[in-house]
Amino acid sequence: MGYASHPGEKSDPVARTESDLSLEVAILLVFGIFMLLFGLLLFRIHTGELPYAPDSTYGLFLVIVSFQIITMGKTPFGDLRRSWAVVALGVCTAAVGMTACFIPGLLADQVRILVGLLLSLGGAALLAQLFISEDKARLWLKIPGILRHLTIACIIVYVLSIVLGLVTLLPGITTDSVTAVILIIYGIGFFYLAWCIQKVGRLYPPEGSA
Repeated sequence: MGYASHPGEKSDPVARTESDLSLEVAILLVFGIFMLLFGLLLFRIHTGELPYAPDSTYGLFLVIVSFQIITMGKTPFGDLRRSWAVVALGVCTAAVGMTACFIPGLLADQVRILVGLLLSLGGAALLAQLFISEDKARLWLKIPGILRHLTIACIIVYVLSIVLGLVTLLPGITTDSVTAVILIIYGIGFFYLAWCIQKVGRLYPPEGSA
């Protein structure tokens, strides 16, 4: 069922570019699309033009998070060794998210609080790690170029994660229109972060990958 190239067939430059996309970058792009689309649709949801089930949205977010946990060991609070316990955590997260998607209303408050905590506490933990770790922002800011962009992208995504986490936990602290704008910026932040990570991967490939 594969599409193997015939000997002597010229490779497509576009195909080469696509195959160079890492799994981490791909998932970040999915997050970016999710947040950007949610922000754009929220304007029409606010006016009542579109139906909306908040817990289904939270559930879909948890499913995407579970992919990161299962495939790479990346949790909202930082990277972990991809052990069976971590994989089991990802599976449980996916199960909760899918249940919220399939049966809106069943876990409405639970998934809202869970997503709010993951965003706010996770964003705070990642922001702290960014500046505490000696091999992250402290080092990156000393090197001009893409590593400084990576630092800025991380700060944008982590700070907005905290903000949206608080908005999720305390829905009345802002308006839907303001939340929509934050979501749009958040989505763009994910695109920016994905571009930075892809660029860093090309300029500083892991040892032994050559």
